[in-house]
Amino acid sequence: MTRNQWHSCQPVDLHRLAREWFLGARRIELQKLAVELGISRATAYRWAGSAEQLVGDVLASLVDDTFRYLCQQTQTRGRQRVLDVMRRGMRYAHNFKPLQEFLDRNPQLGLRIVASKHGPVQARTMANIAELLTEERDAGHLSLSVDPKIMAFALTRIAESFLYADQITDTTLDLDNATQIMGLMLQGN
Repeated sequence: MTRNQWHSCQPVDLHRLAREWFLGARRIELQKLAVELGISRATAYRWAGSAEQLVGDVLASLVDDTFRYLCQQTQTRGRQRVLDVMRRGMRYAHNFKPLQEFLDRNPQLGLRIVASKHGPVQARTMANIAELLTEERDAGHLSLSVDPKIMAFALTRIAESFLYADQITDTTLDLDNATQIMGLMLQGN
């Protein structure tokens, strides 16, 4: 087989298709993605690692896009800007049907992907929050008593605890309480 007869897909095509499937609430299966793209199953696994990793990468890219959008749409500064972005982000995640259907199908796998220190979703969330905190601190709009990365970790864990409360502890969701706690954390010195 000559090189010209091989597929013309790239890893980005696999990610794009997986993202489309996720947004359409379709289950991400590497075998089926490979067939649709006209690549071998081995190639799909080589590019993605596993279906779990691919879902994590897709969700991390959605986190980045959503966070960027929320930051652009928020007109406040400092503590209020961070709280606005966090509150709206939690509400968006809670109302995002593809995410909720994914978590409902397999709560343990879903939580491992979205709230594990080993996955890209939590890491991207913390990085985005740390960047926002640093930006607001450096502009003189926010005073922090701890390093932005530490605060981002704490804010992320609070958000996860409340956002996924129904899957973690079978308790009622209360995002307003999460925002109040975050506000107390961000009061500064």
